[in-house]
Amino acid sequence: MSGLITDLKRFDRIGLSRVASHAKACCQMVRHSVFAQLTHFGDTGTALAAVPGLFHWGPVQWPTHWCDLVDHGDLVGDCGVHADVAAALLTQKSVPHVRARAAVLTPPMAPAHWRAVWSEAQVSDAWIGRSVVYHEVLRVGSRWWDPSDARWFAGPGAHTGSGHVLALREEGGQWQLAPDFPAAPGESPAGKEYDDPSEAGAPRSPRSPHAPQPAHTPAPAHTPPSTPVLPQGVLP
Repeated sequence: MSGLITDLKRFDRIGLSRVASHAKACCQMVRHSVFAQLTHFGDTGTALAAVPGLFHWGPVQWPTHWCDLVDHGDLVGDCGVHADVAAALLTQKSVPHVRARAAVLTPPMAPAHWRAVWSEAQVSDAWIGRSVVYHEVLRVGSRWWDPSDARWFAGPGAHTGSGHVLALREEGGQWQLAPDFPAAPGESPAGKEYDDPSEAGAPRSPRSPHAPQPAHTPAPAHTPPSTPVLPQGVLP
């Protein structure tokens, strides 16, 4: 439990991803192209499910701009990019939603693989904690949406393509721990809110890259699921 709490404190210093835009054609053209492709779909659910397929999975140096996401003609993104694009799409469609961060317990070999990939790209791997990894998600109504895996999940304690969600924190809220995660003596009980008062008002460090688009399981390929589960009930 202590390893998880340490990671949660570390993740609190990672601000939610916001893709910035230069006031120039370089960013305007990329952003317009992304949302033109997404709005081509007939409904919001299908458009949301298409987000991870637009971006080749890879390291992103944060803070980032739209033009930075283009690599040899392809779009590159991590879960922060997916979450920010999905949130912007929902905003355009006037669908109420909340940004959130998750702490995910992944398959054992995955963190070492990601560290190697991020190191080769000379990009910070601050999102990889001691026991869990940082991942960005959304709450849409009363349901949780993983914008990288293009599927709903049930909240703390559930599984996504990334792994086991041990904790969730909505923007402006407190960490909610998985109900099946045992608490050690003197630590926050599982299923309860966890917050560290000493972190209140602490400055956030510059944005770091985030947990990946799953097919996270063992594979380094990180391709989007071939038949994503569409977000039923999300309407324009």
